[in-house]
Amino acid sequence: MVPSLEGSTEQQAPAQGIHALRGDKVNVRSFTFSFALGIFLLVELVILGALSTFCLISLKETARQFEMGYTERGREIALSLSANTLATDQKSMARVSAIFAGIVNKNQYLEGERPVTEIFILRKDGRVLAHSDLSLVTTLTQEAANAVSAKYNNEFYHSSLFYEANSVQQQNLEKPEGIFHGKNSFIVDTLMGSDVHYSTDFSVALKEVDARTRKEKSYATLHVVMNRLSEYYYLAAILNKYLLLFAMAFLAGFIATAVILFAFLLRANAIQREWKSALTYMWENEVIKTEVSHGFKALSGKLSEIEKRVNQPPPALPQQRPQTEILDAILIEPAQ
Repeated sequence: MVPSLEGSTEQQAPAQGIHALRGDKVNVRSFTFSFALGIFLLVELVILGALSTFCLISLKETARQFEMGYTERGREIALSLSANTLATDQKSMARVSAIFAGIVNKNQYLEGERPVTEIFILRKDGRVLAHSDLSLVTTLTQEAANAVSAKYNNEFYHSSLFYEANSVQQQNLEKPEGIFHGKNSFIVDTLMGSDVHYSTDFSVALKEVDARTRKEKSYATLHVVMNRLSEYYYLAAILNKYLLLFAMAFLAGFIATAVILFAFLLRANAIQREWKSALTYMWENEVIKTEVSHGFKALSGKLSEIEKRVNQPPPALPQQRPQTEILDAILIEPAQ
Protein backbone atom coordinates (compact mmCIF):
# COMPACT_ATOMS: atom_id res chain seq x y z
CA MET A 1 0.00 0.00 0.00
CA VAL A 2 1.57 3.34 -1.06
CA PRO A 3 1.32 6.05 1.60
CA SER A 4 -0.46 9.14 0.58
CA LEU A 5 1.19 12.51 0.09
CA GLU A 6 -0.77 13.93 3.00
CA GLY A 7 0.58 11.29 5.39
CA SER A 8 4.12 11.96 4.21
CA THR A 9 3.71 15.65 4.91
CA GLU A 10 2.35 14.92 8.38
CA GLN A 11 5.36 12.72 9.11
CA GLN A 12 7.83 15.38 7.93
CA ALA A 13 6.32 18.14 10.09
CA PRO A 14 7.14 16.50 13.48
CA ALA A 15 10.57 15.60 12.21
CA GLN A 16 11.24 19.22 11.31
CA GLY A 17 9.99 20.29 14.74
CA ILE A 18 12.31 17.78 16.40
CA HIS A 19 15.32 18.98 14.46
CA ALA A 20 14.44 22.57 15.32
CA LEU A 21 14.15 21.63 19.00
CA ARG A 22 17.51 19.87 18.96
CA GLY A 23 19.12 22.83 17.25
CA ASP A 24 17.75 25.32 19.82
CA LYS A 25 20.84 25.56 22.05
CA VAL A 26 22.25 28.46 24.07
CA ASN A 27 25.99 28.79 23.62
CA VAL A 28 26.90 30.36 26.98
CA ARG A 29 30.62 29.80 26.56
CA SER A 30 31.00 32.42 23.89
CA PHE A 31 31.49 35.62 25.91
CA THR A 32 31.43 38.60 23.62
CA PHE A 33 33.91 41.44 24.06
CA SER A 34 31.15 43.91 24.88
CA PHE A 35 29.85 41.71 27.70
CA ALA A 36 33.30 41.33 29.29
CA LEU A 37 33.98 45.05 28.84
CA GLY A 38 30.66 45.92 30.46
CA ILE A 39 31.43 43.76 33.50
CA PHE A 40 34.92 45.28 33.73
CA LEU A 41 33.63 48.86 33.54
CA LEU A 42 30.92 48.14 36.10
CA VAL A 43 33.40 46.69 38.59
CA GLU A 44 35.87 49.53 38.05
CA LEU A 45 33.11 52.11 38.40
CA VAL A 46 32.02 50.69 41.75
CA ILE A 47 35.56 50.33 43.15
CA LEU A 48 37.05 53.57 41.84
CA GLY A 49 33.88 55.53 42.53
CA ALA A 50 33.80 54.49 46.17
CA LEU A 51 37.55 55.09 46.52
CA SER A 52 37.31 58.53 44.88
CA THR A 53 34.56 59.59 47.24
CA PHE A 54 36.53 58.40 50.25
CA CYS A 55 39.74 60.10 49.08
CA LEU A 56 38.01 63.38 48.30
CA ILE A 57 36.28 63.54 51.67
CA SER A 58 39.49 62.52 53.45
CA LEU A 59 41.63 65.10 51.64
CA LYS A 60 39.07 67.86 52.21
CA GLU A 61 38.98 67.06 55.93
CA THR A 62 42.78 66.92 56.08
CA ALA A 63 43.04 70.31 54.37
CA ARG A 64 40.51 71.75 56.82
CA GLN A 65 42.46 70.41 59.80
CA PHE A 66 45.69 71.82 58.36
CA GLU A 67 44.11 75.22 57.92
CA MET A 68 42.87 75.25 61.50
CA GLY A 69 46.32 74.26 62.78
CA TYR A 70 47.97 76.83 60.51
CA THR A 71 45.80 79.64 61.88
CA GLU A 72 46.27 78.62 65.50
CA ARG A 73 50.02 78.36 65.10
CA GLY A 74 50.31 81.82 63.55
CA ARG A 75 48.20 83.40 66.28
CA GLU A 76 50.17 81.67 69.05
CA ILE A 77 53.54 82.78 67.66
CA ALA A 78 52.36 86.37 67.25
CA LEU A 79 50.92 86.56 70.78
CA SER A 80 53.91 84.91 72.46
CA LEU A 81 56.41 87.22 70.72
CA SER A 82 54.39 90.35 71.42
CA ALA A 83 54.27 89.52 75.12
CA ASN A 84 58.09 89.30 75.26
CA THR A 85 58.76 92.46 73.26
CA LEU A 86 58.85 95.32 75.74
CA ALA A 87 62.05 97.32 75.36
CA THR A 88 62.57 99.39 72.23
CA ASP A 89 66.24 100.35 72.53
CA GLN A 90 68.67 99.40 69.82
CA LYS A 91 70.45 96.74 71.84
CA SER A 92 67.19 95.01 72.75
CA MET A 93 65.97 95.17 69.16
CA ALA A 94 69.20 93.51 67.97
CA ARG A 95 68.58 90.65 70.38
CA VAL A 96 64.95 90.42 69.24
CA SER A 97 66.06 90.28 65.60
CA ALA A 98 68.33 87.36 66.47
CA ILE A 99 65.41 85.56 68.11
CA PHE A 100 63.25 86.21 65.04
CA ALA A 101 65.99 84.84 62.75
CA GLY A 102 66.27 81.70 64.88
CA ILE A 103 62.53 81.05 64.62
CA VAL A 104 62.46 81.59 60.85
CA ASN A 105 65.52 79.44 60.15
CA LYS A 106 64.41 76.60 62.41
CA ASN A 107 62.68 74.61 59.66
CA GLN A 108 63.52 74.75 56.00
CA TYR A 109 61.88 72.69 53.22
CA LEU A 110 63.42 74.26 50.14
CA GLU A 111 66.16 76.78 49.60
CA GLY A 112 64.73 80.07 50.78
CA GLU A 113 61.34 78.55 51.70
CA ARG A 114 60.36 78.04 55.34
CA PRO A 115 57.02 77.65 57.17
CA VAL A 116 57.63 81.03 58.84
CA THR A 117 58.71 83.42 56.10
CA GLU A 118 59.60 86.47 58.18
CA ILE A 119 59.01 88.15 61.54
CA PHE A 120 59.44 91.88 62.09
CA ILE A 121 58.37 94.85 64.21
CA LEU A 122 57.14 97.86 62.26
CA ARG A 123 56.94 101.20 64.02
CA LYS A 124 53.98 103.41 63.15
CA ASP A 125 56.28 106.01 61.62
CA GLY A 126 57.40 103.41 59.04
CA ARG A 127 60.69 102.27 60.57
CA VAL A 128 61.51 98.57 60.93
CA LEU A 129 62.77 98.13 64.48
CA ALA A 130 63.57 94.41 64.28
CA HIS A 131 63.49 91.84 61.54
CA SER A 132 64.46 88.21 61.03
CA ASP A 133 66.53 89.49 58.10
CA LEU A 134 68.93 92.09 59.54
CA SER A 135 69.39 93.70 56.14
CA LEU A 136 65.79 94.95 56.26
CA VAL A 137 66.13 96.73 59.62
CA THR A 138 65.98 100.51 59.28
CA THR A 139 69.44 101.96 59.77
CA LEU A 140 70.14 104.96 62.00
CA THR A 141 70.79 107.52 59.32
CA GLN A 142 69.51 110.92 58.42
CA GLU A 143 68.85 109.94 54.80
CA ALA A 144 65.16 109.97 53.96
CA ALA A 145 65.44 106.78 51.88
CA ASN A 146 66.65 104.84 54.92
CA ALA A 147 64.46 106.52 57.51
CA VAL A 148 61.36 104.46 56.64
CA SER A 149 60.74 101.15 54.94
CA ALA A 150 59.45 101.39 51.40
CA LYS A 151 58.26 97.77 51.54
CA TYR A 152 56.29 97.78 54.80
CA ASN A 153 55.25 101.42 55.28
CA ASN A 154 51.74 101.11 53.91
CA GLU A 155 48.17 100.76 55.07
CA PHE A 156 48.22 96.95 54.81
CA TYR A 157 50.89 96.52 57.50
CA HIS A 158 49.70 99.43 59.68
CA SER A 159 46.10 98.23 59.93
CA SER A 160 46.62 96.49 63.30
CA LEU A 161 47.50 99.77 65.03
CA PHE A 162 43.81 100.50 65.54
CA TYR A 163 43.02 97.25 67.39
CA GLU A 164 43.32 96.33 71.03
CA ALA A 165 46.32 94.54 72.46
CA ASN A 166 46.39 90.76 72.12
CA SER A 167 44.00 91.03 69.18
CA VAL A 168 45.63 89.15 66.30
CA GLN A 169 44.69 90.28 62.81
CA GLN A 170 45.01 87.83 59.93
CA GLN A 171 45.50 89.07 56.36
CA ASN A 172 46.26 87.00 53.29
CA LEU A 173 49.12 87.74 50.93
CA GLU A 174 49.13 86.79 47.28
CA LYS A 175 51.03 83.72 46.24
CA PRO A 176 54.28 84.64 44.49
CA GLU A 177 55.06 83.11 41.14
CA GLY A 178 57.20 79.99 40.93
CA ILE A 179 56.89 78.98 44.56
CA PHE A 180 55.14 75.68 44.25
CA HIS A 181 55.27 73.72 41.03
CA GLY A 182 54.47 70.04 40.86
CA LYS A 183 52.65 67.42 38.85
CA ASN A 184 49.57 67.68 41.05
CA SER A 185 49.78 71.30 42.21
CA PHE A 186 46.46 72.23 40.59
CA ILE A 187 44.71 69.44 42.53
CA VAL A 188 46.29 70.64 45.77
CA ASP A 189 45.19 74.21 45.02
CA THR A 190 41.65 72.93 44.51
CA LEU A 191 41.73 71.08 47.82
CA MET A 192 43.01 74.14 49.66
CA GLY A 193 40.10 76.23 48.39
CA SER A 194 39.89 79.40 46.35
CA ASP A 195 39.88 81.65 49.45
CA VAL A 196 43.14 80.20 50.79
CA HIS A 197 46.25 82.12 49.75
CA TYR A 198 49.87 81.11 49.89
CA SER A 199 51.01 83.41 52.74
CA THR A 200 49.29 85.01 55.70
CA ASP A 201 50.33 87.98 57.81
CA PHE A 202 49.48 87.59 61.50
CA SER A 203 49.87 90.99 63.18
CA VAL A 204 49.28 92.35 66.66
CA ALA A 205 49.58 95.87 68.00
CA LEU A 206 52.35 96.67 70.51
CA LYS A 207 51.26 99.04 73.25
CA GLU A 208 53.13 101.47 75.48
CA VAL A 209 51.97 103.76 78.28
CA ASP A 210 51.88 107.44 77.40
CA ALA A 211 53.82 109.39 80.03
CA ARG A 212 51.39 112.32 79.92
CA THR A 213 48.00 110.65 79.71
CA ARG A 214 48.95 107.38 81.42
CA LYS A 215 47.01 105.51 78.75
CA GLU A 216 48.15 102.77 76.44
CA LYS A 217 48.76 103.65 72.84
CA SER A 218 50.02 101.69 69.88
CA TYR A 219 53.57 102.50 68.93
CA ALA A 220 54.31 99.55 66.57
CA THR A 221 52.98 96.32 65.15
CA LEU A 222 54.52 92.87 65.30
CA HIS A 223 54.12 90.77 62.17
CA VAL A 224 54.51 87.04 61.68
CA VAL A 225 54.32 86.07 58.01
CA MET A 226 53.72 82.37 57.45
CA ASN A 227 53.24 80.33 54.29
CA ARG A 228 51.37 77.13 53.55
CA LEU A 229 54.27 75.35 51.92
CA SER A 230 54.20 72.53 54.48
CA GLU A 231 50.48 72.01 53.83
CA TYR A 232 51.10 71.90 50.09
CA TYR A 233 53.84 69.31 50.44
CA TYR A 234 51.91 67.17 52.90
CA LEU A 235 48.73 67.20 50.79
CA ALA A 236 50.78 66.47 47.68
CA ALA A 237 52.40 63.49 49.43
CA ILE A 238 49.00 62.16 50.52
CA LEU A 239 47.65 62.68 47.01
CA ASN A 240 50.52 60.69 45.50
CA LYS A 241 49.80 57.84 47.92
CA TYR A 242 46.14 57.95 46.91
CA LEU A 243 47.13 57.84 43.24
CA LEU A 244 49.15 54.71 43.99
CA LEU A 245 46.12 53.35 45.81
CA PHE A 246 44.03 54.13 42.71
CA ALA A 247 46.43 52.09 40.58
CA MET A 248 46.19 49.18 43.01
CA ALA A 249 42.39 49.48 43.05
CA PHE A 250 42.34 49.46 39.25
CA LEU A 251 44.39 46.26 39.23
CA ALA A 252 42.11 44.79 41.91
CA GLY A 253 39.11 45.62 39.72
CA PHE A 254 40.72 43.81 36.82
CA ILE A 255 41.31 40.73 38.98
CA ALA A 256 37.78 40.92 40.41
CA THR A 257 36.39 41.08 36.87
CA ALA A 258 38.37 37.97 35.89
CA VAL A 259 37.07 36.12 38.96
CA ILE A 260 33.48 37.16 38.25
CA LEU A 261 33.73 36.09 34.60
CA PHE A 262 35.29 32.76 35.60
CA ALA A 263 32.55 32.13 38.17
CA PHE A 264 29.93 33.06 35.62
CA LEU A 265 31.53 30.70 33.12
CA LEU A 266 31.37 27.82 35.59
CA ARG A 267 27.77 28.58 36.40
CA ALA A 268 26.94 28.99 32.73
CA ASN A 269 28.44 25.58 31.95
CA ALA A 270 26.24 24.00 34.62
CA ILE A 271 23.20 25.77 33.19
CA GLN A 272 24.15 24.64 29.71
CA ARG A 273 24.40 21.02 30.86
CA GLU A 274 21.00 21.25 32.50
CA TRP A 275 19.61 22.92 29.41
CA LYS A 276 21.00 20.19 27.17
CA SER A 277 19.55 17.52 29.47
CA ALA A 278 16.16 19.22 29.35
CA LEU A 279 16.32 19.52 25.56
CA THR A 280 17.28 15.85 25.25
CA TYR A 281 14.40 14.83 27.50
CA MET A 282 12.00 16.99 25.50
CA TRP A 283 13.36 15.62 22.23
CA GLU A 284 13.00 12.00 23.37
CA ASN A 285 9.44 12.64 24.52
CA GLU A 286 8.67 14.28 21.21
CA VAL A 287 10.06 11.31 19.31
CA ILE A 288 8.04 8.87 21.40
CA LYS A 289 4.88 10.89 20.98
CA THR A 290 5.50 11.16 17.25
CA GLU A 291 6.08 7.42 16.85
CA VAL A 292 3.06 6.54 18.98
CA SER A 293 0.98 9.03 17.03
CA HIS A 294 2.06 7.47 13.75
CA GLY A 295 1.35 3.96 15.16
CA PHE A 296 -2.09 4.97 16.30
CA LYS A 297 -2.79 6.54 12.93
CA ALA A 298 -1.67 3.40 11.08
CA LEU A 299 -3.68 1.14 13.41
CA SER A 300 -6.71 3.37 13.06
CA GLY A 301 -6.38 3.15 9.30
CA LYS A 302 -6.20 -0.65 9.40
CA LEU A 303 -9.21 -0.87 11.70
CA SER A 304 -11.13 1.45 9.44
CA GLU A 305 -10.40 -0.76 6.46
CA ILE A 306 -11.44 -3.90 8.36
CA GLU A 307 -14.61 -2.22 9.54
CA LYS A 308 -15.43 -1.21 6.03
CA ARG A 309 -14.90 -4.74 4.82
CA VAL A 310 -17.05 -6.21 7.59
CA ASN A 311 -19.87 -3.82 7.07
CA GLN A 312 -19.84 -4.29 3.31
CA PRO A 313 -22.85 -6.46 2.13
CA PRO A 314 -22.00 -9.82 0.46
CA PRO A 315 -22.19 -9.99 -3.32
CA ALA A 316 -25.47 -11.18 -4.83
CA LEU A 317 -25.68 -14.87 -5.91
CA PRO A 318 -26.24 -15.62 -9.67
CA GLN A 319 -29.83 -16.54 -10.70
CA GLN A 320 -30.65 -20.22 -11.71
CA ARG A 321 -31.11 -20.79 -15.37
CA PRO A 322 -34.30 -22.69 -16.51
CA GLN A 323 -33.64 -26.39 -17.38
CA THR A 324 -34.60 -26.61 -20.97
CA GLU A 325 -32.02 -29.08 -22.01
CA ILE A 326 -32.63 -32.90 -22.03
CA LEU A 327 -30.53 -34.55 -19.40
CA ASP A 328 -28.93 -37.92 -20.14
CA ALA A 329 -31.08 -40.87 -18.98
CA ILE A 330 -29.54 -43.59 -16.92
CA LEU A 331 -31.30 -46.99 -17.04
CA ILE A 332 -31.39 -48.68 -13.77
CA GLU A 333 -32.38 -52.36 -14.06
CA PRO A 334 -34.02 -54.02 -11.16
CA ALA A 335 -32.16 -56.77 -9.47
CA GLN A 336 -33.09 -60.36 -10.50
